[in-house]
Amino acid sequence: MEKFAPEAYVDALLLMSEAPFSILPMAVNEMHLFSYLGCILALFKGRPTGDWGYSYSVTSEGFPWGPELELARDAAHRSGLIDLNDKSQMSPRSSALSAELETILEIGPWAERRPWIRAATECALALPMGSIRHAVSRSPGVSAPFFLGQRGRLLEPADTKLLYDEYEVVSSVLGAEAHDLLSPAVIWLSARILRKEDELV
Repeated sequence: MEKFAPEAYVDALLLMSEAPFSILPMAVNEMHLFSYLGCILALFKGRPTGDWGYSYSVTSEGFPWGPELELARDAAHRSGLIDLNDKSQMSPRSSALSAELETILEIGPWAERRPWIRAATECALALPMGSIRHAVSRSPGVSAPFFLGQRGRLLEPADTKLLYDEYEVVSSVLGAEAHDLLSPAVIWLSARILRKEDELV
């Protein structure tokens, strides 16, 4: 069996555990999208992307994809923690998944990932999935390979600097009183959506 980072396994469980009921069942590519968004939120809060535990590339369809996350998701499915229907949509087996997640979080330093993952999935309560996908596909590092229909590595140093610079702008708009993760995430995504017309000129 191929090995994967423990962070990827934790995130696969968290994404199923923390996702609002209204966005379940979740498509496999949506899991990767929310995981990537969680990584960006961690970056916004000062967590280096190199400390995330696993990496991403962009598919030719414009979706972020974490190879290790996919291995971890498959392991969770084969272990009976995640159900997968014939449309490749996932639902948690709540009691078994919760027990496994509780055990994992007790033995490792991964509890800090929970708010990042939760905020990433909660973005789908404020914005349609299509809009979230569009916004991420136009973000630094994703847009060029997407428009060219190519694959490419994500979160390279130049891309992370651009992302953080964008967050600084969002923070200046929100002011010092905003401490939650969801508000800046939704504003950042919304700004990307609104830039659609400019980027097509």
